[in-house]
Amino acid sequence: MSLQQEWRMSSVGLIINGRSSRVQSILGDLLHVARQFPNVRSCVLDGIDGLDRTLAELNRAKVDTVMMAGGDGTIQAAFTDAINMRRFEHAPHYVAVPCGMTNVIAADCGLKGSPIDAVDQFLWRRNRGEVKREKRALMGLRIGERNAPVYGFFLGAGAFTAAVKFSRSEIQAKGAKRSLAMGLTIGGAIMNAAFDDLPKEPPLVADMRSMQSPFRGPEPMTMVLMTTLRRLVLGVNPFWGEGSGALAVTTIGFPAQKMLSAAPSVLRGKSEPWFEDAGYRSWRTTALDADFEGTVVFDGEFFNVSKGERVTIETTHDADFLN
Repeated sequence: MSLQQEWRMSSVGLIINGRSSRVQSILGDLLHVARQFPNVRSCVLDGIDGLDRTLAELNRAKVDTVMMAGGDGTIQAAFTDAINMRRFEHAPHYVAVPCGMTNVIAADCGLKGSPIDAVDQFLWRRNRGEVKREKRALMGLRIGERNAPVYGFFLGAGAFTAAVKFSRSEIQAKGAKRSLAMGLTIGGAIMNAAFDDLPKEPPLVADMRSMQSPFRGPEPMTMVLMTTLRRLVLGVNPFWGEGSGALAVTTIGFPAQKMLSAAPSVLRGKSEPWFEDAGYRSWRTTALDADFEGTVVFDGEFFNVSKGERVTIETTHDADFLN
């Protein structure tokens, strides 16, 4: 049997988050496109309610490909449930369809452009065996020993958390959506550190431990960013550390030094000879654990870390994307 015949005969599950910001105006068109392909099973969810049952049903239907039409939070929820609950006997391929408030994952390894056209073209290409595979490691974030891990791709803390909150209330509320909004959020967090008055207290004090980590003990920090993606949005990719680990980590010390000079290089992921002395660190690793108190933003979702709760991040699971 040819690869083309295998794709045509295998089933596709299309999960649509009906609450995602972009879905509300295109839901009918998305369902119309899906109905043109007999091997596609569509399911519209109210947020992520019923996601567990939907994934279990897709496993029983032996779907080969799971398409997720939503934002980064929808994709995070799907991977978390699929891994923690072992929903699939055979791990499917995944497709990220950009329909949410933030779509950093899709910008790296998902479909591009209009969701309607992108889904239509992907399904036609899939039937012809003309799809591209991209593997990405998942970040398994565990907060506290008793909590189950959450699986995703991009995390920020410190000043980044404040920048996301500002973006939700100001940037996105004024019409900037999707990749533009996230690009402005990341860039804004870094530029604000250059132009705003220096805070009296560090946004974050963290004791971070990992292979290649430059720290020994708690350190005051302006910002922490981590990802397993290869690129973010709008050319913003503030990681320049070398190594083979799947997890890229960048930290900016407190107080932030020479931010105005550093910002252009940081945003492009380009190191400068003076970065280390000025508190700009970037490295790659396979796992990390940390002790701190505060709020992290993980794929656009907020998670609180209480005092005494150890944070661990592992990269032991991979996601097989198609686009």
